[in-house]
Formats: sequence, structure tokens, C-alpha cells
Amino acid sequence: MSVLRLISILFFLALVIAISIPIQFFFNVVGFKFKKLYPLLFYKMIQVITGINIDFDASKHNKKNSGVLYIANHVSWFDIICLGTLLNARFIAKKEVANMGIFGFLAKLSNTFFIDNENKNKIIEYNQLIQKNLQNGENFIIFPEGTTSDGNGIMDFKSSMLECAFDKNSQINIQPISICYSKLNNIPMGIYLRRNIAWVGDTSMVAAMANFLKSGKITVDIIFHELVSIKNFENRKELAIYCEKQILTGLNQTIKIN
Repeated sequence: MSVLRLISILFFLALVIAISIPIQFFFNVVGFKFKKLYPLLFYKMIQVITGINIDFDASKHNKKNSGVLYIANHVSWFDIICLGTLLNARFIAKKEVANMGIFGFLAKLSNTFFIDNENKNKIIEYNQLIQKNLQNGENFIIFPEGTTSDGNGIMDFKSSMLECAFDKNSQINIQPISICYSKLNNIPMGIYLRRNIAWVGDTSMVAAMANFLKSGKITVDIIFHELVSIKNFENRKELAIYCEKQILTGLNQTIKIN
């Protein structure tokens, strides 16, 4: 049954991707507004096809927010689907993502902002550009762990990845987000099952995605923490510690409830 589920999902995913590529390409060329809005629809279609159920508190999720840097923990490629469905924001990703075949191509098409962490000469340039866009009201999503965890905890945040938010004279806001894979077929997951659907260790991306899609219907809890101003923090390390605590607390509370 799991193999049939995987085949049917892959068929419909291929269909949606084939239809969406020319549409998004067209919007990228001629429609500034629509090139930002179509990815929301694209991610929503992927969510429906894959059977991911997203639970979140709508009172803490404001679609009209602007100039926000969303900071989240990272478990799986499907984090992108979940956040992309809910947030009108650009993802910030390592340049290596751009070379991940069809996934890299889709990331480029959906206006992902790629950074080269190894090129120290460009880091200041990246930070200044992201900061400028945030000040102009654009939203971004970043995973400051720089890698994926097993979903049962979080890795230490790389504070250097949050330097782009720092401008004490701006109106840049920060919103930490906890991502918790909580249920499988409406039954609470344990540590093993949660790790099985995560993208960790030496597991290839394709194998991790196949495990995820074959598993069944997965519920993901997205916990939006309070929106805070960058002016509340003295430096990026203070911001990283604050976000780590908020996100870990949300993750632990959700796991405990389930």
C-alpha cells in the first residue's frame, strides 16, 4: 500500500510541477506581484497532494506582516512546503541547494535567496541586501541551524546567519517558529517515527522524501511565537539564544502534549 501511495503522489507531484514551471516563469518575467503569490498556491497544492496536515494558531499568524525575518528549526525538506503554504516570504538557502536537480530549479523559480557561506567577501554584501529588502517590507525565512535535526530537538543556531537582521534604526521584526512533526495517521509519533521521517545523517534527500511520503498522513504543528523587534536585542548572539529557547520550548511542549 505504501508503494502505491508513493507512486500516486509522485505522479500528481510531477503533474503539478510540470504545470507550475511555465506559469511561475511567466510571472517572474512580467508580474512582480504574482511572482510572489504563485508560490503560495504551488506549496498549497503540494501540501494537499502529499497529505500533510498543518495545525497552527491563526491568531498568531498575520498574513499581512511585512519586513519580518521568520526564524525556524529545520527537520525536513517538507518544512519548506509547510512554511511556504502559510507565509508570503522568500527562503534563504545555501548555494548548494541551487544544484539539487529539480529541487534546486524549483527553489530558483520560487525566488529563493541563495547565499555562499564559504565566500567571506560576499557575506557582508548578502547581509546588506537582505537587510535592505527587509526594510522595504519583504519577508524572509531562515533556518539558522544550517542543517536538519531529527525533529526531537534542535541544533545550535549559527548566530552569523542572523547578522542580516541587525539595523537598530530599522523596523525589522523577528518571529521565531517551531516546527514539530507530531502525528502519523492521526496517532502521536514517538522519537523513532519522528526521526524516521526527518532528513538526517547519511540519508539521501531522495530516500528521506520517499520515507516521508510512504509513511502516511503526517500532521505538522507550526507554532508561531510572539513577533518581536530587532531593537530588543544587543547583538546576533543574543537573538540566536532567544530564538533557540522559544523554538525549543514550543517543540517540547507540542511533543509532550502529543
